[in-house]
Amino acid sequence: MNKKHKVVLSNEQRMQLLDLVKKGKASARTIRRAHTLLMAHEGSTDEAIAKTLYTSVTTVERTRKQFCEENLEQTLIERPRSGKPRKKKAGVTILS
Repeated sequence: MNKKHKVVLSNEQRMQLLDLVKKGKASARTIRRAHTLLMAHEGSTDEAIAKTLYTSVTTVERTRKQFCEENLEQTLIERPRSGKPRKKKAGVTILS
């Protein structure tokens, strides 16, 4: 099947994503996006990627589209979301 948004990573981008995934220091969403791009580059179908990463086909399509229309860095970062702002977590104080 021909896809409108085909992921083609440069060797440098591929190495950057592999490094990000192997370290595991990034957020779960960032790591999932990196896995999505790596699997799409290898030729996996959207359905196979979604099943492997326990996400939806729509999420995979959206990640591919964003990579093709923007760039790798913009695809990996978390965008602000519309709606009610997140609640701030209360700080934990330790009494000695």
